[in-house]
Amino acid sequence: MAEEKPLDLLLIDDEDDLFRRTDSPGTSIASPDDASDILNVMVRAVRWFEPPKLGVALLSAQAKAAGHSVESIYRPLLPWKKKAFRRLLERRPRVAGITTVSIFETGLLKRFTAEIRRISPGTIIVLGGHGAENTGEIRALGDLTITRHGEGALAGLLTALKGGAALDRVPGVAAADGSLSMEGCLRYEGIPRVVYPDWSTASTASWRYPVEASRGCKFNCSYCGFPGKAGQVFRPAAEVVEEMLYARELRGIRRFEFVDSSLTSDPEFMHELCSALRKSGLRADWKCFARPDAFDHAPELAAEMAAAGCSKVFMGIEAIHDQILSRMRRGMDRGSLERGLERVFKAGIKVHGNFIIGFPGETEATVRETAGFISRQPFSSVYLCTFGMSQEMLELAAKEPERYCHLSGKPTKRWRHDGMDYLAAYKLTVWAARRINLSKLWPMAISPVNNSPDQPPF
Repeated sequence: MAEEKPLDLLLIDDEDDLFRRTDSPGTSIASPDDASDILNVMVRAVRWFEPPKLGVALLSAQAKAAGHSVESIYRPLLPWKKKAFRRLLERRPRVAGITTVSIFETGLLKRFTAEIRRISPGTIIVLGGHGAENTGEIRALGDLTITRHGEGALAGLLTALKGGAALDRVPGVAAADGSLSMEGCLRYEGIPRVVYPDWSTASTASWRYPVEASRGCKFNCSYCGFPGKAGQVFRPAAEVVEEMLYARELRGIRRFEFVDSSLTSDPEFMHELCSALRKSGLRADWKCFARPDAFDHAPELAAEMAAAGCSKVFMGIEAIHDQILSRMRRGMDRGSLERGLERVFKAGIKVHGNFIIGFPGETEATVRETAGFISRQPFSSVYLCTFGMSQEMLELAAKEPERYCHLSGKPTKRWRHDGMDYLAAYKLTVWAARRINLSKLWPMAISPVNNSPDQPPF
């Protein structure tokens, strides 16, 4: 059999188990020995039918467009994947790119890097995603971390390495905190052209696929640490619909999830998108992220989206009290969010609501009122998350202590303010979810699982 050609880029995709006991490699999926392992087997099986990650498909597409050879593998340590993973590593990939979008602990990543170092020690390990960006211990397991959207940066890195450049001499690579990093783009900077995702890398059997119409976020909420906030760039609506038609022709896809931070932030774009979808004949079923005030500012938007195939929105509501909404810098009040929600419900679009419990200004009384508000609304589901304090939020509170109710402590769980501390907020989050579920015919409220702090707040 002919020897396979060397490989420029191997992309690796995986995610932490939801019910991990410790930050260690853990027990193999092939031999579960307790309830946690059994739950993880079930979750892994269900995830096979979830939409694939868009990032891997974009990384592959951009690298191939730059002339590089690329292979991808999902969950390479599964027993039936290990042989294929070993064969790919035996091709001595120049770079192994590992997404940590869903990896936040070191255990799983250590197993990947150990296998790469063992079989192909010359391979450069490049990490990307939230886990690597936010955690030094994760970054230390790779040779380089690419921050933000990395497809343009990764393609450029490969070109430079193939041209003979040493890793630390590649333009854009810098040393920081004892490791090397390379900055990607917040929006579409540094990307010569937006290419269609390479769905040959698709890692699941899902019939619903992600699509991206914009990058960044128009809004500037105080609790949010997203680096791309306060600015959003949209692609032409016609181009987005063309990509959706391409996915239909390629894989028969008619169901999509828009991954934009808030698809509805530009009413003119939404009108063009809905019009183009109706004219395309695609008859797509799609979901998106939105804010309730968008439907208050544009009264016909909900009906227009429903006519164009929108079946569900993930609604970032976060709070219902005006004083908390103001501190969050949400740019809306309760009246606006209630009018917007009413229009979406009336249009027949299902709504998943997201709420934050514990933000400065929160008290037990406001949580009770929030639970009552949710119980009275026809949400299809809601998620109640406990406020996690970012470093940016802490610095903002230090400048305006009265406004933020003397918020103090350490990110993300070791905080307190005049109304409560993290542990009290967590208990109220769990209580509110139970209270809402008891008011419904079926459970529809979800709260964090095992999310209490490992140690007292102070």
